Amino acid sequence: MMKLKTATLLIATAILTITVVNTSCKKDRIEAPEEETLNEYNSVNEYLDTKKQDEQDFEITGPSNDTLTGNQGTRIYGGKNCLEDANGDTIDYPFFIHLVELYTPKDMIYYQMPTVASGNILETDGEIRIRATKNGQDLFLSCPYGFEMPNASPNSNMTIFTGADNGSFVDWSNTGTPFSLTSYGYLGSTSSFGWLNADIQVGTGSGNTLTFTSQVDDLTNVGIFIYIPASRTVMQVYNMSSGLIPNGSSIKIVMMAIDGSGQLFSYTESRTVNNSATIDISLSSTTDAALTTHLNGL
Repeated sequence: MMKLKTATLLIATAILTITVVNTSCKKDRIEAPEEETLNEYNSVNEYLDTKKQDEQDFEITGPSNDTLTGNQGTRIYGGKNCLEDANGDTIDYPFFIHLVELYTPKDMIYYQMPTVASGNILETDGEIRIRATKNGQDLFLSCPYGFEMPNASPNSNMTIFTGADNGSFVDWSNTGTPFSLTSYGYLGSTSSFGWLNADIQVGTGSGNTLTFTSQVDDLTNVGIFIYIPASRTVMQVYNMSSGLIPNGSSIKIVMMAIDGSGQLFSYTESRTVNNSATIDISLSSTTDAALTTHLNGL
């Protein structure tokens, strides 16, 4: 009887051992290795907003100060006789003129104002935005306002482009109107307030694209820009893929991001684009001063 109990106990123990081993083996087979977590970043927009050019406000109190000059040299010529409110009524003094000036690639990048029209890159000599208000309400033009953009060597092929803000970026349209060249720079006029650009379309509807990926960084909230020095063109990359870059272009890539603790990260690269390519990148920590210095040197 004792031998029977002992045999039964041994059999039960063996069954339990086999069950535990089988369960362990099954568990090993179904568990997948953990995936590496990508570095995540906050939206770069807040950082860029702290760096972009401020809108300048000019109070126009009478005919004596109808003409004004911005911090970077933009001149605006016009008076209240060309202004009306939303109802089409004329206005009285005082009123305000508001001006944004973007003359460097750094300022265009900070303002996220690429110089691309309908997928074609533009050669640019500067972007400005003019608007007018009275009592906090927008004013409109009933006759043209003049403006002058400073440039020591203005290009006679430049024409006036106007920009419509669609909420995500500015769509540029060529008015076909040339500037008058002066000893000061580019003299033009506009019949509506908003963004204005001194440009030549240099893109031809053909070229190469660059796609960006990373094994270590989530690029969703990263600001990605491409600068083409030869045409002073700023491109912004959306959805990780660039617009068309003319074959043979020498470019400078600038990427920037900021994490939840406020640490700034960047990636920069210079290359010549001879074919479409995918670039695998890894961001490195940087400082505001170092990134600003790099953008100043574009």
